[in-house]
Amino acid sequence: MNQLPKAPLAFALAFLGAPALIAAQPAGAQAVKACSLLPKEEVKKHFPWIAALDQIPIEEEPVGTTGSSCNYPTVHVQVLRFSQATIDSLLRNGGVETVTGVGDAAWLRNNSGEYAELFVKSGERLLTLQADLDGDMAAARPKIVELANAYVAKLR
Repeated sequence: MNQLPKAPLAFALAFLGAPALIAAQPAGAQAVKACSLLPKEEVKKHFPWIAALDQIPIEEEPVGTTGSSCNYPTVHVQVLRFSQATIDSLLRNGGVETVTGVGDAAWLRNNSGEYAELFVKSGERLLTLQADLDGDMAAARPKIVELANAYVAKLR
């Protein structure tokens, strides 16, 4: 757990058809700053990293006109406008389980044993979390759901 997520979620979403999601965002929609939703200490509580990495600044990048991503040492977070096409593409690729108890709907997958990806619909937003898995999905699952619930509480 001492490294960055192994594959950026932006790449995963591009694979899933996110360019259509980004292009479909209305110009007047309010932007969400993913890094401002939770303090890094809260994120670290769920997916710890070594203290030396605390000195690295947290990076936030815009995604489209209303979304953003936030990169922590062990977790990558995106808040985007929800698109059913993105979820349909995710489900077509298989290996996805529906998760209850977080957001309006949620889907989780183990991506090659390297990271857990959780996609959460919260109102008109899509929250994505990609967290280091260290090969143990059973251990990561409750932590990523708890972290997602903390984000969803801020998005509502």
